[in-house]
Amino acid sequence: MNETRTSEPTPEQLVKLLDCQLALARQKRATENKTPRRAALLVGGVMLIVVACCAALLVLQQMLSDLQHRPVADDDGQAASAEQNENFKKEGNAGISAATSL
Repeated sequence: MNETRTSEPTPEQLVKLLDCQLALARQKRATENKTPRRAALLVGGVMLIVVACCAALLVLQQMLSDLQHRPVADDDGQAASAEQNENFKKEGNAGISAATSL
């Protein structure tokens, strides 16, 4: 009679297989330990974005400051003097108050 034998691994073979799998997993973890580099890259990227936003804010503030201090142009397209700007502001306020008092 033919005895059919199943190919079930012995306990020693299972232990060897488990040891090989554990060694492979340890080696894989050791080579993939890139977490500090990744964290440093993310922190650097966020800092770069924050610095760029601050620089853009400073540029926009300077542009707004220059816009507020720019002299008003005459009808001829020439820049008015500071004296003329003050007179224009006074006349404008007087005209507004006269219009509201009617």
